[in-house]
Amino acid sequence: MSLRHKTLFQQARWKWGSHLACLAGLAGVVAGCGGNIPDRQGHYHVQQSTYSELLPDAVSITDQYIEPRKEQAPSSQFAYHMTPTVSFEDNTLDDNISSSIELADYYAAVQQAGWVQWLQAAGPYTVLAVPNGPLESYSHNWKGGLLAPANQKRLSDLIGDTILIGNYNLPRLRHLAHLYDGNAQATTLTGKKVYLRPLPSGEVIVITSHGATARLTGQPYPQANGMLYTVSTVIVPDSSATEY
Repeated sequence: MSLRHKTLFQQARWKWGSHLACLAGLAGVVAGCGGNIPDRQGHYHVQQSTYSELLPDAVSITDQYIEPRKEQAPSSQFAYHMTPTVSFEDNTLDDNISSSIELADYYAAVQQAGWVQWLQAAGPYTVLAVPNGPLESYSHNWKGGLLAPANQKRLSDLIGDTILIGNYNLPRLRHLAHLYDGNAQATTLTGKKVYLRPLPSGEVIVITSHGATARLTGQPYPQANGMLYTVSTVIVPDSSATEY
């Protein structure tokens, strides 16, 4: 069973019970379970908005279609079509990411790692979400896969490093980069520093303190509690660079 197929089952199981990870000693690295888990954002603090954007296409599903040979049973490409999902500006990171098929693996990893409460909180936070394809490919590097209980600490580091403290929308990101030699510095939930570097082409590169890089892909998605981006590849923490 692929990571994505496991994910779709686990989302229903974990959606309202991710706090169990904390009770089992599986909470985030920085805040931990000692009463510092942020409260869920109250809807009365959110300015209502009708703005929305289509989330990334579910290419991890549509790309599974293979044109059948003449001797094979017919197969319809429409069977692999997925209805687009939408990111709403007045919804939280948790609401929008959990509704995206193309980010299903990432959301399952967020749940397993114990970071869901932060995506539900007022924040603000900026999430660098990894689509299904790159995350599934990277999962093969870990014995038992990303969601294996034995990999809990590594997963917490990996996912915590994709959640930045603060709202790094593109105007703010470019302004900070202009002030500080081309790089906007941000801190992740694990306490590490990352650098967001806008390029003259309009692209933005993510650079970790140990030199790992990724590229922001697609468009920014404003959230009620921050900003959502997708990235081209897994941002590997230094401690996860080798398998163990």
